[in-house]
Amino acid sequence: MVTAEAARRLGVSQRQVQRLAASGRLRGARRVGNSLVVDASSVAALKGQAIRRGRPWSPGVAWAGLWRLSGLEAGWVTDQPSTRLDQRLTRVGARSLAWATRGRAEVARFRASGSVLSMIGGRLRLTGVSALDQGRDRLTPATDRIEGYATTEELGMLVEEFYLVPDDLGVVTVRVSDHPVVAAWSGAMPAAVVGVDLLDSAEPRERAAGEHLLGALLKARDG
Repeated sequence: MVTAEAARRLGVSQRQVQRLAASGRLRGARRVGNSLVVDASSVAALKGQAIRRGRPWSPGVAWAGLWRLSGLEAGWVTDQPSTRLDQRLTRVGARSLAWATRGRAEVARFRASGSVLSMIGGRLRLTGVSALDQGRDRLTPATDRIEGYATTEELGMLVEEFYLVPDDLGVVTVRVSDHPVVAAWSGAMPAAVVGVDLLDSAEPRERAAGEHLLGALLKARDG
């Protein structure tokens, strides 16, 4: 899909589409002749997030918000910022939260053989489609894709060990963050993180599961 059509569907300028492609929010960006094209399914996924103008929360605030929404302590946020964060969480909706926390990590995608997906998954902090819960989300985790978090150093080791090839449409999605709370975490990511990552999916059912999960967490917090 060319940038003009992507801009029309998203309700933004072509320049904004170029920025979204450069940041990794729109996948599959490549040059075809003199035109920049992006993946149509990525445009559909981003449209579902209701693009909003404004800067994202800083990584520290983004992680604190997702941690607190998941019922976890965020000790790296001091009292005054913590109070402001609580106020933000009482006013935000699921899609707005996903947009506000978009600066939490960089996204890298790779091609990989299906035979090594489970081994790669064992080295990641699973999230999104890889951390779906049948009882909670009414969907089972994807088996043909892997999605998870890693630090910059960990990603380097994965690329070297599994010969991962960068590919915007690849089946391995690694969300890269060196924030200490991510580096110290083990196992699947907390529920709010899974929710915002599901809203990045190109699949409508997975986006709906993410919105439902975040909505339930936000409602529980308000209650």
